[in-house]
Amino acid sequence: MNDGTPIRAARNVELGASGEEFQNLHEFVKKARARLNQNAWDYIVGASETETTMRRNRMALDELAFRPRVLRNVAKVDVSTEVFGRKLRIPVMIAPVGALEIFDPASGAAVARGVGQFGAAHMLSSVS
Repeated sequence: MNDGTPIRAARNVELGASGEEFQNLHEFVKKARARLNQNAWDYIVGASETETTMRRNRMALDELAFRPRVLRNVAKVDVSTEVFGRKLRIPVMIAPVGALEIFDPASGAAVARGVGQFGAAHMLSSVS
């Protein structure tokens, strides 16, 4: 930290004590599985026919890795980006999902509200 940034005393915080409901993707998936009926679960996690594309996508994603930046000043991390003239909190867009009414009566409107509150973007399915 040679950039002149003052070093603050570390807070004594227990791992996983951030107050967020989910600490990682696995916890999110576990909760979703417990709350969805079998048809809804199959719809959201499945793919069509032989599921070849889904397997290829999974393999491609598994090849990606983050390299931790150890001993770097991360006090002010900004991963925001601008897309189509709008600032996004993170460089992620929610993919279009049809038949969202299976999961929430408000369907695409619920997704739009949630994504908007978070500061991300989404693509609305023509089937939603």
